[in-house]
Amino acid sequence: MIEQNRQPFPVFSEPPQFRRPGPPLYAQLADVLRQQIENGVLPLGVKLPNLLQMAEIFGVARVTARQAVQLLVMEGLLTARQGRGIHVARQLPVRPYENMRTSWKAMVKRIEGASVELLDAADVDDCPLLAAWELPSAPAYHYMRRVHIKDGVRFAYIELYLDRIIYDQAPERFNATTVIPVMDELRVNVSKARQELTIGGASPEVAQHLGIACGAPVALVRRYACDDSGKAIYAALVVHPGDRVRFDIDLVR
Repeated sequence: MIEQNRQPFPVFSEPPQFRRPGPPLYAQLADVLRQQIENGVLPLGVKLPNLLQMAEIFGVARVTARQAVQLLVMEGLLTARQGRGIHVARQLPVRPYENMRTSWKAMVKRIEGASVELLDAADVDDCPLLAAWELPSAPAYHYMRRVHIKDGVRFAYIELYLDRIIYDQAPERFNATTVIPVMDELRVNVSKARQELTIGGASPEVAQHLGIACGAPVALVRRYACDDSGKAIYAALVVHPGDRVRFDIDLVR
């Protein structure tokens, strides 16, 4: 178990479904861990299980776990020292990135009318996604993990946290369709919102739910919205298949 920050190592009801045949298992396992690190689920500096425990958690051989860790050490995401164990790096490598601007209203129009395949839901006390942004949190959230579908296309895998007070205003609506358009219908006040996009590879779980190849290019979007007090009322991690996303960006001088 992880010893620092009191943050549990991600627990899966069953090990992720790795593709066989497919990319090497160590590369698929590295994809899973890389995504957990870059999404903030595994915080900076946190200690991971040892190789034997990791192999048991993911249902792979110890040598596969070692190869995955070695790959992430080379990328600068993990550190591994004898006697001290395996840790997430305290500072991740800096990636060049593009600023891509849109508006909350444009997002509402883009995703309204989508249907939802609910994978998991629960009432929770906190939102781990907020750690990266250092934002004040709501007293409680409703967590949902789901797939969004529009015109027969599975266009997003999403994990989101919605202020429980807002969720309780229209739980049936929030369960049936995309959250942001319902927030707009309820006239929820959003004083500040931000999203960050990076390009990555599909983890085995994401690939399974979106119907794409493991390791296929995906757009990873981290998004939050705050009310007037600065409290985070919505936070989400959204994964879009790379070939189903297009950004139209006006270039200004």
